[in-house]
Amino acid sequence: MEPAGPLRKLSIKTKLIFSYLVILAVGGMATSLVGSWIVSTAIMRQAQWTADQNLATARTIYRDELATLQRTVELASSGSTIQHYVSSRDRAGLIRYLGEIRTDAGFDFLTLTDAMGRTVLRSTELERFGDDVSHLNVVRAALQGRAASATEVLEPEDLAKEDAALPEQARFRVVATPRAAPAERVEERTGLVLMAAAPVYASGQRLLGALYGGVLLDRNLDFVDRVWRVLYEGETYQGQNVGSVTIFEGDVRIATTVETAEGERALGTRVSQEVRNAVLDQGGSWNDRAFVVRDWYISSYEPIQDYEGRVVGILYVGLLEARYTAIRNQVIFSFFGIAGLGFILIIAITYGMIHNITSPLAQVAAAARNIADGDFDQKVDHDADVEIGTLAQSFNFMAASLRQMRSDLEEWGRTLEEKVEQRTEELLTMQARVARSERLASLGMLSAGVAHEINNPLGGILALTALTLEDLPAGHPDRENLQEVVTQAQRCKDIVKGLLEFSRQSQASAELLELNAVVDETLRLVCKQAAFFNVDIVKDFIPGLPPIMANKSELQQVLLNIVMNASQAMGEQGTLTLATRMAEEDSVELTISDTGHGIPPEQIEHVFDPFFTTKSQGEGTGLGLSIAFGIVTKHRGTISVESEVGRGTRFTIRLPAAPAFAERSQS
Repeated sequence: MEPAGPLRKLSIKTKLIFSYLVILAVGGMATSLVGSWIVSTAIMRQAQWTADQNLATARTIYRDELATLQRTVELASSGSTIQHYVSSRDRAGLIRYLGEIRTDAGFDFLTLTDAMGRTVLRSTELERFGDDVSHLNVVRAALQGRAASATEVLEPEDLAKEDAALPEQARFRVVATPRAAPAERVEERTGLVLMAAAPVYASGQRLLGALYGGVLLDRNLDFVDRVWRVLYEGETYQGQNVGSVTIFEGDVRIATTVETAEGERALGTRVSQEVRNAVLDQGGSWNDRAFVVRDWYISSYEPIQDYEGRVVGILYVGLLEARYTAIRNQVIFSFFGIAGLGFILIIAITYGMIHNITSPLAQVAAAARNIADGDFDQKVDHDADVEIGTLAQSFNFMAASLRQMRSDLEEWGRTLEEKVEQRTEELLTMQARVARSERLASLGMLSAGVAHEINNPLGGILALTALTLEDLPAGHPDRENLQEVVTQAQRCKDIVKGLLEFSRQSQASAELLELNAVVDETLRLVCKQAAFFNVDIVKDFIPGLPPIMANKSELQQVLLNIVMNASQAMGEQGTLTLATRMAEEDSVELTISDTGHGIPPEQIEHVFDPFFTTKSQGEGTGLGLSIAFGIVTKHRGTISVESEVGRGTRFTIRLPAAPAFAERSQS
C-alpha cells in the first residue's frame, strides 16, 4: 500500500534518506540522553562517596580527640600524684599539678571531685568548689569506677562554675538561615563540650573522687580547621573552598569553616529543615545534596550523641556541588558535541550509500521510459558485486565509527578511575603528614609549658650569681667558677628562649658557624662531667668544611641531647665517635656513633616521637630527640638514626652549607 499525502510524490531516494534520518535522530538522542545520565550519575555518585569517606575521616579525628582527653585524665588520675597532694593537704601543689595538665592537654577546664561528686578543686576557678556535679554523665560514670568520655551539653551556670569566660564563648545569636526550620529561639546559650572523666583511688582501692575535664567546642575553630586541612587544604573552585566542615549544637553552627557572603564564619546559622528532621529528630544520617547557608553542597551529616545516647549535635562535611556540576556539564556538552559531529558525518555517509543503492534503480526506470517511447536499444550496466562491496565497506566504516566512540567512552572511564585513585593516594599522603604535624604540634605545646616553668628560676640564678660576683674581690678563687655559672645559665636561657621560639614555630636568629668548632665547644661542656670519665671520645673531623647558617645554642642543644643519650646507652663507659665530612647537595654532615646497647628495629621509627623513650621509668621524658628533630628540620636539615642491638647506634645530621661558601667549595 502506497503512503498517502506529500510523501507520495517523493522519490525513493528521498524517502529512504528521510526515514533513515528519523531513525538515526531518535536513536542518537536516546543514546545521548542515556549516556549523559550514566555519566552524570557516575560523577555525582563519586562525589557523594568522597563526601562519605571524608565524613568517616572527620568522625575518626573527632573520636580520637575524645579518646585523647580520656587517656589524659586516666593517666593523671591513675598515678600517685593527686593522692599525695590530697593526703598531704598540699592545695598549692595540687593547683599547680592540675594547671600544668590542663595547659599541656588543652583542656578548657579540669576539676577534681570527692567521692560524693562535690567539687574539691577547679584548676580555672579556684574559689568555686563544694558544689555537686554528679549530675554530669561522665562524672557519674567515673564515681561508679569507670573512665568515660562523651560529648555533653552544659548549661550556662555549669560552664560559669568551671570558667567565667566560657558562657560568653558558648553564647550565640541564632541567625535566620534560608531553608532552615522556623526559629524557636533567638539565642543559644548552652555549650557543646568534649568531656572525659576517670576515678581517683587512694591506696587500697578506696575511691577518693573523680577527675574530669572538658574542651568547649563552641567557637573552637582550631578543631574544624584542622579537620578541613586534612580533607581539603588547597582545593578551591572559582575562589571558593571546595570543602567545608561544621559542628552543630542542635541545629545551630557553633564551629564551622563555612563562610557567609561577607567572608565571615557562618557561626549561629542553622541547618536546613530536611537535614534537621532526618538527623536530629530521627537520629539517622543524611548523605545527599543539601543547602548550606548560601550554596548547595554534596553533604554527609551524622548525629553527635551524648553519653546516654541522646542526639545533641551534628557532625558535617560537604563538597561544593557547583564544582561537580561544572565537571558534569563539561562532560555532557563534550558528549553531545562528539555525538553531533558523528551525526553529521553519518549523514554524509548515508547519503552516499543510498545514492549508490538507488542509482541502478534510476537507470532501470530511465531504460523503461525509453522502451515505452519505442527505443528498445537500452542496456543497464549493473555490477552486483560492486554494490554489495560498497554496502559492506560502508557497514564496516560505520561499525568502526561506533567502535571508536565506545573506545573513547571507555578511555574516559579509565581516566576517571585513575583520577580517583590519584586523589585517594594524595589524601592518604596528606593524612600521614598531618599525623606527623600533630605529633610535632604536641611537642610545641609541651615545650612552651616547660620553657615558661624554667625561665623564672634561671632568671633568679643569673641575678643572684651576678650579685655575688659583684661582692667578690678581683682575685677571689671562686670568681672563675661563678663566671662559668653565669655563662652556662645564660646559655640555658638561650635554650629556653629557643624552646619558646620553636613551640611558636618562629625563625631563630642564625649566624655563620664552623661545624667543627661548635662540636668541639659542645664536647668541652660535657667531657668534665662524671658521666664521661670512662668514655673514650674519638674526633674524626675533616678540616676546611664550609660554614653553615645556624643558631649556635639550638645546634649545641641537639648535640648535647644526642651525646648525653649515647653516654647513658653505653652505661657511661665505651667509645663515642664524632665525625664530620662534606656531603652531597652542598651540605655538611656530622655522625655521632656509640658502642651502647642499641635500639630494637621495632622502636627505630618512633625515636623522634614526643614522649617516646627506651629508658627506664623516671630516667627521661622522651622529649630530647623530638626537640632535636624539630631544631634540625627548622634549619632545613635532616636527622636520621641507624642502630644494631648489642653493637651501638649512629645518628647522622646533615645541614646545608651557607650558599656562597657552598658555591666556592664546588669551584
